[in-house]
Amino acid sequence: MVARHILIAALLCALALVLLQSGCYYDKEADLYPMNFCDTLSVGYSSNVQPIIQANCAIPGCHVPGGSGTGDFTAYNGLSTQITNGKLVPAVQQSGGAAFMPPSGKLSDCDVATIARWVAGGAQQN
Repeated sequence: MVARHILIAALLCALALVLLQSGCYYDKEADLYPMNFCDTLSVGYSSNVQPIIQANCAIPGCHVPGGSGTGDFTAYNGLSTQITNGKLVPAVQQSGGAAFMPPSGKLSDCDVATIARWVAGGAQQN
């Protein structure tokens, strides 16, 4: 009888350990699905590039009418000069002899890749 009680107690302890061990496991969604995915397969000016330029370049005092920056980047036409002369991508990549832009710090790798892909694809105003 005592052996039976010991066996039942041992089985209950083993079952409790199994349940507790699997009950403590969980995944954090942020760890499983990080939000750092950068989609540069289909890049357009108005949907992808313009928001980056507006947030980082066409800001007061910089690439706006009367600003200190070269050109007015509030519209595509002002930006196209920097694309044509080949200075936009090196500036945002902060490489080569171009002035590093923006002066507040490097754009995210995704923003740089987006602009570079857009320029490499012909920098269409779409």
